[in-house]
Amino acid sequence: MTSRQALLLGAAVLTTVFFLAPVGCGGSGSPTTDVKVSLKEWSITPDLVAAKTGKVRFVVTNDGTEPHEFVILKTDLALDALPAVEGKVDEDKTNHIDEIEAFAANKTETKTVGLKAGRYVFICNIVELPPGQPVLSHYQSGMRFAFTVSQ
Repeated sequence: MTSRQALLLGAAVLTTVFFLAPVGCGGSGSPTTDVKVSLKEWSITPDLVAAKTGKVRFVVTNDGTEPHEFVILKTDLALDALPAVEGKVDEDKTNHIDEIEAFAANKTETKTVGLKAGRYVFICNIVELPPGQPVLSHYQSGMRFAFTVSQ
C-alpha cells in the first residue's frame, strides 16, 4: 500500500467514525424534550401541553412588556385553586419543582428539569403593589397553564 493510499484509508476511517458517533446524547441516554414557552400580560403559552417523563428543557421567552417569572408546580389542584395569599401562590404549600426567577421583557431564559408522570401547573407568581391601587397578581390575572407528563 502506498503512503497516499494509507492516508486516504485513514481519512475514510476517521470520516466513518465521525458520522457514526452519537450526537446530542449528553451521556444520559435519555432524550430531552424541548418546550418553548411565551410569557406576556396575562398569559403563559407553551408550544406543547404535555411531555413524556424525563428531562424537559423549557426555553422561556418574555414576550411581555414587564418582568415575569416561570414557576413549575406539581399539583392535582385546579389552575385557579392554588393556595394564595393576597394574590401570591404560597409555594411552600405546593410541590414546587423549580423556577426561572423574574426576568426582563424581550429576554429568553432556559431551565432543564427532570419531570415525573403527573399534573403540573406553570405560573408567574409576581405580585405588584402599585401605590393607591389594588394588588395586581400575575397568577390571578391569568398567568397560569396546566401541563401533563406521562410515562
